[in-house]
Amino acid sequence: MRIHPTRLLLALLIALFASTVPALHAHAGEPAKAQVSPQEANARALFEQFVRLTEAFDPAVIDLYAETAKISNRRIFPDGTSREMSMPAPSYKTLLRQVLPVAKEQNDLDRYSEVRYTVEGDKVRITAKRYSVMKDYSAPHTLLVGPDTDGTWRILEESGESRP
Repeated sequence: MRIHPTRLLLALLIALFASTVPALHAHAGEPAKAQVSPQEANARALFEQFVRLTEAFDPAVIDLYAETAKISNRRIFPDGTSREMSMPAPSYKTLLRQVLPVAKEQNDLDRYSEVRYTVEGDKVRITAKRYSVMKDYSAPHTLLVGPDTDGTWRILEESGESRP
């Protein structure tokens, strides 16, 4: 017996709709998720922009950092030793301008997971696990974001771990 393509499509659509109906009923009785604070909403938007720009190797990511941002990194070496490094935002921005084209050439992507937002007054601390696709390791990553001197939300602090 041969089924007409239109009837097959209709049957598939009905099956698809029927499979979503229980899910719709399950969500209908659930309480609404708590509204996020304005600070968290701003932090989420900034982090989404940060991820989007870094994945595109877009130098516009540099503008997300405040001129007074504190940048720190703990470099962990294969022998287990580590070294803490920090640099002022202007130096970090210069470094980013230099390394973004190289990272793009090597397709050196990072992926973020387990992202959490913690409101700290008018700022928000974003903690995440950063996975280096090219080097195949995960490490903690933290951003403190908030209003800069002109009120624009920017990255005020960044800290993380890296490996050679």
